Amino acid sequence: MKLRFAHYFFGFVLLAGGLTAIAEENKVDPLSDPAYKELIASFDKSKDCIFSRTINDWTALDDQRLIVYAPTKKRPYYIKLVQRSLELKFAHTIGVHSRFDNRICPYGGNALFIDGERYTISAIQKLDEDTTKQLLQYQRQKKETKQKQ
Repeated sequence: MKLRFAHYFFGFVLLAGGLTAIAEENKVDPLSDPAYKELIASFDKSKDCIFSRTINDWTALDDQRLIVYAPTKKRPYYIKLVQRSLELKFAHTIGVHSRFDNRICPYGGNALFIDGERYTISAIQKLDEDTTKQLLQYQRQKKETKQKQ
């Protein structure tokens, strides 16, 4: 009986150690304010495109920037709007307007509709998972700092 308990305990310790290692591996370095601004500035000139039918989720970063996922959470894209949208942070749905071939690009008049208003897209950049985590973590920290004040 004691031997069986020892095996279970040893297995639990190995499992806990493995999960801790996985959690440490998934952490990303936090962005500082200058690093965030530099990263965003590099994205604001990008010209990638997305098929509008593949977009299935999105997250607002601020009132002018968002991350869309097309077709899954493993394929994030950064989108910047030409003008600010006060509704973006609070919107439940967004609409996509593609003028030609069901692709949205930062040229050709493609836009997002947020609460019935049209917002032209100025930049689209495909992101990797780590960069996406950094952007979302930065926005969460910024929000938490504002709430504490």
